Amino acid sequence: MRSFELTVFINCPKETVYDHLSQPLNMIGLQPLLTEIDVLKERRDTDGIVLRPFYTVETFRLLGLPVYRNRIYSVIHLTKPKDELKFHVYSKPRIEIVFTYRFEQFDDVGTKITQTVEFVKLNRLLEKFVVEQAKQAQRALLSNLKIRLEKQ
Repeated sequence: MRSFELTVFINCPKETVYDHLSQPLNMIGLQPLLTEIDVLKERRDTDGIVLRPFYTVETFRLLGLPVYRNRIYSVIHLTKPKDELKFHVYSKPRIEIVFTYRFEQFDDVGTKITQTVEFVKLNRLLEKFVVEQAKQAQRALLSNLKIRLEKQ
């Protein structure tokens, strides 16, 4: 399975960063292509892990005009509250990606976030494009998260 990771440090308490990322509505503004979000009912899996499902729409533009709208189903798994969470992302055609976030306190008020992106299923024809988009989304999300939380 193909994967890559990125680490960022945010001057904000670990619990605050975790709580922010664990809420689907907070994705608005963190990912540049995200134009719509529809949060579904929270539930638990058979192991008691909290699941927060939601749909998003990414809008791809050309010369400022929308040319493609991609509807994506995502589920946040609160695997280790305050220490780790996972986003399971499902998209057409046959794309499944898991974004794992690990949170570590550093200094007294900072958080080290390591995000690992793992491609579970990947359409061979779109592989290069999907991997590049995932890398861009990863950098944008972590940069925007840092800016947002350090302003508070």
